[in-house]
Amino acid sequence: MDLIKIQERLLKLAIPNHLIWLVFFYLFFHCALNVVGEILKFADRDFYSDWWNSPDIDTFWRTWNTPVHRWAVRHMYIPILKSTGSKFKASVVVFFTSAFFHEYLVSVPLRTFKIWAFLGMMSQLPLSFLCKLILKNGDRTRWGNIIVWASLILGQPLCIMMYYHDYVINVVTHYGPQLFETFTVV
Repeated sequence: MDLIKIQERLLKLAIPNHLIWLVFFYLFFHCALNVVGEILKFADRDFYSDWWNSPDIDTFWRTWNTPVHRWAVRHMYIPILKSTGSKFKASVVVFFTSAFFHEYLVSVPLRTFKIWAFLGMMSQLPLSFLCKLILKNGDRTRWGNIIVWASLILGQPLCIMMYYHDYVINVVTHYGPQLFETFTVV
């Protein structure tokens, strides 16, 4: 594997992928959910908070999708916290469940089971602890927000590249290298 090409492709994917993600976020969380809220006369329309100003990863996960966050806290985090008494165990179970569903939502349409979306979600726990350790002193807000945006902008394209890499490897081993070579001729 050529590390320079990997970095180049990651950066080429980063901006278009992130713009598509932001457009989807706006269309779904701001437009579609507010239309549904208006039709159903739903008064509490707090579907997201200002996640773009998050000072750390923990705040981002609490603010970018508040209905899912509230459901996870109410139905998973608090019961596990009461039964175990450990915030760490409760957080791991919530992130494990979220990681499972993220992997499921990627694997079913692609008709493949890989662990990249799962690992991407589970890597948020160590990233959160690393952020707390690094940002203990100093300008927590600025550097924490930089880490949030870097994980958003680089994390998803990295995951896309991993799935694409596995897809290409599967095609080459299943159909033979001749099929792959016909698509790579310039």
